[in-house]
Amino acid sequence: MPDLPGQGPDQVGRHDLPGVAADLPRACRSRLPPASGAGSPGGAGRAERFGVGRAGRHAGSVRGAHPAAGGSGPASRALRRHRDRRVLTGEAEGPERRFEFDDLTGAVAPGSVDAEPDAGFRDTVRRLLDPGSGRRSLHWGRSYLYEARWRLAAQEAETAVVVKQFRHDDLRARLRRRRRGSRARLSFRAARRLRRLGIPTPEPLLYAESNSIGGPAWYVCRLVPEALELRYVLRALNAGTAAGQFPGIHAPTLLRRVGALAAELHRHGVWFRDLTSGNVLLSEPTTDAELFLVDLNRARFRRRLSTSQRLRDLSRMPVLRPEDRAEYLAGYRPAGLPRLQRIWFEICHRGFRFKLGSKQGARRGLRRLADLLLPRRRAHPHVPDAERGATATERTVWDPLTDQPHQQATRGQRLGVRLRDAGHHARPLLRSAIPLLRSLAEARSARRALDRAPTPVPFGGLGVAVGPGSAPVASLAGAIDDLRVDTVLLRFHLWRGVDPGLLELAQTLRRRERPVDLVFQFSQDRSLVRDAGLWRRRVEEAAAALAPCGRRFLIGQAPNRSKWGVWRPGDYWSLLAAGAAAVRAQCPDACVLAPAVIDFEPHATAGLIHSGLPERRFDILASQLYVDRRGAPENRQLGFDLAGKLAVLRSLARRAPDCASGRSWVTEFNWPLAEGPHAPAGRDVAVDEDAQASYLVRYALEALGSGLAERVYWWQLAAAGYGLLDPRGDGLRQRPAYLALRQLQRELAGAEVLRLRMPSGLRGYRALREEREIRIVWAPGGRGRPYSPQRAVRAVRDRDGRDLERVPAVLGGAPVYFECETRAPA
Repeated sequence: MPDLPGQGPDQVGRHDLPGVAADLPRACRSRLPPASGAGSPGGAGRAERFGVGRAGRHAGSVRGAHPAAGGSGPASRALRRHRDRRVLTGEAEGPERRFEFDDLTGAVAPGSVDAEPDAGFRDTVRRLLDPGSGRRSLHWGRSYLYEARWRLAAQEAETAVVVKQFRHDDLRARLRRRRRGSRARLSFRAARRLRRLGIPTPEPLLYAESNSIGGPAWYVCRLVPEALELRYVLRALNAGTAAGQFPGIHAPTLLRRVGALAAELHRHGVWFRDLTSGNVLLSEPTTDAELFLVDLNRARFRRRLSTSQRLRDLSRMPVLRPEDRAEYLAGYRPAGLPRLQRIWFEICHRGFRFKLGSKQGARRGLRRLADLLLPRRRAHPHVPDAERGATATERTVWDPLTDQPHQQATRGQRLGVRLRDAGHHARPLLRSAIPLLRSLAEARSARRALDRAPTPVPFGGLGVAVGPGSAPVASLAGAIDDLRVDTVLLRFHLWRGVDPGLLELAQTLRRRERPVDLVFQFSQDRSLVRDAGLWRRRVEEAAAALAPCGRRFLIGQAPNRSKWGVWRPGDYWSLLAAGAAAVRAQCPDACVLAPAVIDFEPHATAGLIHSGLPERRFDILASQLYVDRRGAPENRQLGFDLAGKLAVLRSLARRAPDCASGRSWVTEFNWPLAEGPHAPAGRDVAVDEDAQASYLVRYALEALGSGLAERVYWWQLAAAGYGLLDPRGDGLRQRPAYLALRQLQRELAGAEVLRLRMPSGLRGYRALREEREIRIVWAPGGRGRPYSPQRAVRAVRDRDGRDLERVPAVLGGAPVYFECETRAPA
């Protein structure tokens, strides 16, 4: 079988891009990097010809020509043996500076620090490795990547770096680490070797690993600004939309460059073992962009690669169309693979795709089984372990990055507690079963009536919630004024006492000329659930301090989630009775809200509000109605879309003996972002910032425009992972959701809103205010839908308030505002 590239010195010159360019159209040849040198296979010239990055061009190559040959021939056998020994042992990399702390060990590249690591360096490393110091999230998968800042040696300004956090908390990862070292160490040393070989990868700066075998490890390298993963280009190419999405990229040329980069790896004896599209970065979305290799921990360095190793490497690139695979392989070997090797490649390629799909399904099933039987896996390494020997009901720890508790008890342990307390749960459910069934039937009728004969309602009640320590008080107050919201919810964690920042914010908002209605939520943890006296004292202290600022108090937080310390209905009823009595003692005209059940669980809500005892009465039904596990607001859960869920809650409030007014508010909703440890929910339910902004507007319109909810509050104003403002980095960054909420308030605040009867696949509302008619329309399914306004359009604005030059021919998931003539033209 003929050899593949790199198996003999006679094949060194077969992959020069000038040979590739001969087969390309004339218009494409200018996009290829120019050849350099007089045919020398030396590292610097070859890297220049392949155009695989500045790092390769300036780093040189250990595959230099023999000195006696004047740089025109292959290296001698003795020189190659010396080179291979240095590369394999790491002697060519230069000394790395080792450091060791109490719980960490690692090494730093020589050019990253001026002197030996000291106490200041220790503080810098700990800050870098803290996900809370990240300025933005870059990737959230099995590992978490975020951007941070580091002032390197001999530099006045801070440098943007990437921190990759590896986990070793399963048995396979621990065994692999024990055998070969942590993945961070492997990545660091592999990156230094690749750069020495002239193969481009972001500059490695540091690695650190915890001393425990199951602890995390971190790899730090320089950030490639505005980098684009090759995966997005290949996805568009496989879908046939690459020309429209990436007009600056000529796909055949780029594929040949990627194939040439693979040939360069194999020529140097590098078995990458994970040469997928997600591990190749483009410095910019152009054909001539520099290519960088990342995710290097699986790479192996050999003196010679077998045919099987080369083909297995090549087959991992997800190039699905046959004509694209031909270009990719032509870049690897312009003469083409021999017939048997091409068949072998196709078998490996299809086998890898099948293996990838099978592993994803198997992993989900095994993860669920392990979560049921084994000790609960920590969501992220920064989440602390529960106390050793703690019972199932006491295994909750606080997660500072998501600002919520984390339950460390396994599902099996929680199920055991539920079965033991089955009687405590069964009695409220039986008592509320008939009212619940009647409410469900009534809600279905109300939902159908909303479609048949909608009625206009005043638009108002859209608010934001603020938690402790989220941002400076002045910044929060300024953002609230900018958003023009009329109501704000402040959440207090009473196990920590009255937060002075939130108290100052409440006093600041009450002094403003524009009135802001305040709602104060008192949250509990397990210690306050156990100690009823402490809970009452904390509520009395908070109510006394806050009574001058407002009279609305929400008692408790998510009683249907054990992580908040409530395991039985009786636990919450004790909190409600003591909290309501304490609040009314300090503020006789207080308005009490309860029970703040999270997610759409009508059986839990019904069970908690049908006790019939006077000490458990409250004024307004509060619900934390998330839909993140069902995607868009219009999606159905238990047969109800968002309007149907709100109709159920309103019907329950009107029927419940514990709810005095029959009113219903949504005191918390949001969509978590895919930002790793900052996201309060898992990857499966996280969305991007654009989808979050569109969902916010659609949720508010469906809830308030239908008249089924009096108020809705976004949780929260400033937070990493889900807030309207991102507090990381310099100042508060306004996310698209912030702009969308501000525009919604500007367009509709004080208007009379009517739900429109729209064609299939579209949703819309009409708002009348000050002789202006605004129509807000979107396509819930995310697919483009044509829409023609029935009236003359004065102006068109997008979701965030930007003026559009013309009426969009097709609408998507982002709502669009149409300002129409109030009267139809004659």
